[in-house]
Amino acid sequence: MRDKARKKKHRCQICGEYGVTHIHHIFGGRWRTVSEANDFVIELCPFCHAKAHGNAEFSKALKHDCQMEFLETHSMDEWMELMHRNWVENEIKKDRQSFPELGPFDDIEER
Repeated sequence: MRDKARKKKHRCQICGEYGVTHIHHIFGGRWRTVSEANDFVIELCPFCHAKAHGNAEFSKALKHDCQMEFLETHSMDEWMELMHRNWVENEIKKDRQSFPELGPFDDIEER
């Protein structure tokens, strides 16, 4: 499958270096088409791209940040239906622990 056309800025979105860049699919392998269809990609310099493939913690951080960005405009249910895995689970638990008085529907305004 060929990547859809993107206007590259030739600047790494991690370190800020200008020059040669690669489009990195945040979720690769069998999830590559999902990454492509949902724009779960990032422009990286060769160094950061190698790090994304060779450093598990760095790769996990990219997945986490991607999910957080997705959740700004979509629900957790939509994420789970699409990706079947949660990379921000600890943060959600932490938010509920910080505000135990919030029930599961307390943040929904009545119309």
